[in-house]
Amino acid sequence: MSESGPPRGREDVQHALILAATKLFSAHGPAAVSVRQIAKEAGVNHGLVHRHFGSKDQLLRAVLNHLASEVSKAVGPGNSDESLYELIRPLMHSTEGGDGHWLRIIARSILDGHNIEDLQDHFPMTDRVIAAARREQKGPLDPEARVSFIMSVGLGMLLFEPFLRIATGQDEAQWARTRAQILGLAMQSKSNP
Repeated sequence: MSESGPPRGREDVQHALILAATKLFSAHGPAAVSVRQIAKEAGVNHGLVHRHFGSKDQLLRAVLNHLASEVSKAVGPGNSDESLYELIRPLMHSTEGGDGHWLRIIARSILDGHNIEDLQDHFPMTDRVIAAARREQKGPLDPEARVSFIMSVGLGMLLFEPFLRIATGQDEAQWARTRAQILGLAMQSKSNP
């Protein structure tokens, strides 16, 4: 809830619910969060979740679509000659200093048994990355396979960073070097025969 009181009006309430759900879904996973908890975090009556979204799953869908659009905006406007590296680098580094909500919620949703096709209907950043991979058309992998490989590495690093750092005995500086080396290795797939 803001200092000026609870959100009012359709857009403000929807926005507050999306922000609250993002925070809670990222921290605990969709299955562990109730509609009442989301409404309390947003500073609204729980009935407004159903009024504005229909169900918790529809709110989860709105959260994922909203975050996918926000990630694309954060990377910047698309252009017809952007390179795969230009797109992947900020995505990999956004997991380092950024909040990583989008990918965490996707991972938690999958682990909770949700079908992603039912929860997210547009993938603007992935579409841009695949288009860049198609333009480059290098290496042994099809563009979709190459993007899947790179994204799986990034997602794995995001989700398992604490484990990977501790298990390999790395401090923050070492982990930053590891991240850069792995990004470099993933990007090398563009020129391998």
